[in-house]
This record gives sequence, C-alpha cells and structure tokens, in this order.
Amino acid sequence: MARRFALLLLVTLLGGSLVSTDFGASLSGPSIAEAQPRKKKDRPGVFERLFGPREAPPKKASPPRASAPRSSSPVRRVVPTRKKSTPTRTTTRRTTTTVPVVEIGAKDPNARKILVIGDFVGDGVAWGLDQALANEPKLVVIERTAANSGLIRSDTYDWNQELLGILNEENPDIVVVALGANDRQDLRVDKERFPVRSPEWQEAFGQRVDAMTDTLTVYGRPFFWVSAPPLRGEEATSDIAWLNGLVVPRVSEADGHFVDVWNGFTNASGQYITTGPDIEGQVKALRTSDGVGFTSVGKQKLAYYVERDIRRQTGIGAGTVDLFASASHTSTIEIGPDGKKRLVGPVISLSDPLPGVNIALAGAPEPVIFDPISGQVIAAPKDPLPDVVPESETIQYRLVVKGEPLASVAGRVDDFAWPPSQRTNQAFLAPPVLVLPGDVPEEGEVDEPKAEETN
Repeated sequence: MARRFALLLLVTLLGGSLVSTDFGASLSGPSIAEAQPRKKKDRPGVFERLFGPREAPPKKASPPRASAPRSSSPVRRVVPTRKKSTPTRTTTRRTTTTVPVVEIGAKDPNARKILVIGDFVGDGVAWGLDQALANEPKLVVIERTAANSGLIRSDTYDWNQELLGILNEENPDIVVVALGANDRQDLRVDKERFPVRSPEWQEAFGQRVDAMTDTLTVYGRPFFWVSAPPLRGEEATSDIAWLNGLVVPRVSEADGHFVDVWNGFTNASGQYITTGPDIEGQVKALRTSDGVGFTSVGKQKLAYYVERDIRRQTGIGAGTVDLFASASHTSTIEIGPDGKKRLVGPVISLSDPLPGVNIALAGAPEPVIFDPISGQVIAAPKDPLPDVVPESETIQYRLVVKGEPLASVAGRVDDFAWPPSQRTNQAFLAPPVLVLPGDVPEEGEVDEPKAEETN
C-alpha cells in the first residue's frame, strides 16, 4: 500500500512540473495569435527530458512511389507529346569553302604561256587562273611555285638563282610573282639574326626584290607582282602591310604591274576577315582555320584580281593587237663576265645562206616554157649547179669579215637606190607565141591584104 502511494505521488509531481513548464512558456512567449502551431514531434517527452533525446535510426531508402496501384493487367503507357518550339533566326550565315572544279580543256600548241612563281599564295593564284582559263585554248598556265619559300630565307630556296633557269626553260609570255607572305622571320647572316623591320632586314629584302625585278626587266615580257595578303593577328597584318609598301615602288620602277589584293580579304576597317564576298558577291569562307591559307573560294578570288589586271594591261585573250610579237621565244638570259644580265637572241649560223641573197623572189612560181611538139606548157630545165665558190668569196665572208653590204635586187624591198631613176629596171620577157606550121609563110611569099567587096 505504501508503494502505491509513493508511485502515485511521484506521478503527480511529474505531471505538475510539466503543466507549469508549458504554462510558463506560453505566458513568456509570443501571443497565441502570433505563435505558430508547433508540431507534436517537436515537443520532448517525459523520458527525453529526463534522459535526453533519443538518437534516430538511419533512414532506409524508400522505394519510388507508383503513380497507380499495381495490377495484374498491362498498364498502357502514355508518352506526352512535346510542343515544337518555333525556330529562332540566327545571325550566323552558312558558308561554303569549295567551288565546283572545272575540267581543263585541250590547249593549243602555240598558246600563250602565263608563268606563276612564288609561295603558297602563288600556288593559289595558279590554281585559280587555271580554273578561270580552263576553256581558253590560246592561254595556258604554268606553275613553278614553292609553298614554303620566300626572299629572306635564301638558304632554303634562292629565287634569284632559280629564276634564270625557269625563264630560259619555260619561255613564258607573262610572269606572275607572288612572294612575301612567308618573309615575317628573322634574317640570318652567318651567326647573327636581324628581326623584321630592322635596317639590315629592310636592306636585304630590298636588294633581293631589286634583283628579281631586274631579271624580269631584262627578260622583256610583262610581269605582275601580287601583293602579300593580310594574315590573322594585328601584328602580322601590320607587318605584311609594311612589307607591301617596300615592294610597290620597286615594281613600278622596273615597269612592272603591282596587283593589290588587300581589300578583297579585309573589312572596311582594313582588318583580317575569314569570310567575305566571293567573285559573285556571295558571302563564303575565303581563308582556312589557321588564318594563313586560302580555301578554293579564296584562291578563285585571288586569281580574279590577277586575271583582271592582265587583261587590262596587255589585252591578251581579248582579240586585240598582239603585244608580244617582238619577243622571240628562242631568246635566253645570260650573265656576262661583268655580272650583268643580258637577253641573248637566237644564234645564226654563218655557214647557212642568209635570207635575201637569192635573186628569185620568195614564193615565186617555177619558170615554165612552151613545148611546140606536145603543145603543152612544161617546167623549164634548171640551171646546172654553180661551181664551188672559195670561202673568201662567199657572201657570209664578205658580209661579216669584209663588211660589204648584200647585193640588192632591183624592185625588191631591200632596194634603197635613190633617186628611183638609178634603180636597175627589171627585164620582162614576153611569153612565147604559139605558131602552127600552116601559119608560117613561105620564103618570098607575102600576104596581100584583100580588097573589101563593094556592091
């Protein structure tokens, strides 16, 4: 009985403490209207107040909830349709880097030759010209380029040394030069190096350009120097523009033609561009991703500038007067003992008869006579071969050694006798008259004229 009473007292005391605690907290805390309802799980229990909060067991991952109760029948799955979004208009344009390749037709054996020399830019010019002139049989393009060459690194490829042999071998009518794009590198002299734009670099580059133009001037055919194109990067573009400024006055002084392609590969501010209008005005990719090379569209645009200037300056292929008739294809460039370049013409043999030494006119018909027996016109017998003339009396010896002029023939174009009365008159022989045997009068017989009959 005493135990029950003690346990009841203990429970009563604990209950009173709980009520007083909750009542005091309600009076000291915010008002009932402002207080937020507390969840039951937030209130600590009796044992939690006595012995502290109990650690919660780790939660197990609950399986995903099913949207519908499971059933033995197959569930029909409905896939919601996605709403199609309206396409947005982008500012970037699709560009192409290739053009259809034209099959090159057959060329005439006597077609005019356009020689293209230079670096990778020259390679692009040659390809573009070949495509542009594919259907012109009177014009043929010859490419002699070295993609990695230039004028500064003459130790790898010396254009001034190779150009003489190329010109003598190909004998072109027009020469196109494209050099300078690979010359943005140090000048090496023995063990020293001189950077771009240094006085030593500028002097060496100018001397090598002068040597190239001097060779082309002696050769005597029209030549066209293509400007170096802009490259990616402000410093590279500035160097190329400065380099072109060194070439222009030297080409003009040598009577050459400078083809400026700069504006075709820059924007309105003169900056490098990757895409731009092609020869038909359509925006396409002109340069490759490395910022140096050209796409086929860019090569076609390069050739457009060169072809336009060639036709303007020479008229070749336009049906105008031939400007290269005075240039002999057998002429070659040689360097004399004094170191100067000279254009040497064809060699004339002194043992062969020179033109214009024969009395008979060139192209005259063979002499003929009339044969009275057959009654036909037959070829006249040729004169017997003349006796052998001593060497000292030959026409070549008298002309070259003695300096005597050639004998002129009266009435020919080389007859310069003045006044014309001093010229020897040509003797013209009357053609033979056909006389039949019955028409020959006998000796002592004279034909008397018949008297006219009178009425």
